[in-house]
Amino acid sequence: MEKKEHIRDDYEVELEEYRSLRQEIMSRQNARLLILGFTVTAIGTIIGLALQEEISLSDGLNHYAFALMTFAIVLIIAALVLTIHHTQQIDVIGAYIRKFIEPKVAGLEWQTRWTRYRESKRSTPEAGGLPLGTSKPLALYYAFLTISSHSVTFVIGLYYHWGAFTLVSILALCSLACSYDLYKRKTKGWRINWDVLDE
Repeated sequence: MEKKEHIRDDYEVELEEYRSLRQEIMSRQNARLLILGFTVTAIGTIIGLALQEEISLSDGLNHYAFALMTFAIVLIIAALVLTIHHTQQIDVIGAYIRKFIEPKVAGLEWQTRWTRYRESKRSTPEAGGLPLGTSKPLALYYAFLTISSHSVTFVIGLYYHWGAFTLVSILALCSLACSYDLYKRKTKGWRINWDVLDE
């Protein structure tokens, strides 16, 4: 009898851990969308302020417009770093559920089946349909936002001041590199160290 009670208690513990981890995944997915919404609103406001400035190439560098555009691209980089962090944590939690929880609890196979389905769609692009997950669309959206923000530097005449334009361009390249990393998942942070999880 005690053994049955112990098995049932273990089952309940695993089930509760599963619920809490799934809730964590959902909260991180929501956080990514909130970050995107805040970033788009902020960038729209910043670009609007920059375009209101009267720019004359005969004048010196407009430090206000330069500061606005620098801040806009730094904001995109910060949003990308946070999005990458949340996405990596979602991957780790999902992998933990597949490896340590689902094998112990009968009937819990959603994470494993969904991952298998996504991988099969990736390996057969001719199957068509929308891309699975939100990481790649987010990466493309942030890349588009970066290019759009950088293009404003030409409108406000920042290209005329090479030092300022070079700094903004370097920041834009960093932002595009982060977008690429979110899209392709090539850096070390995307690799899960199972040896650490097994300890």
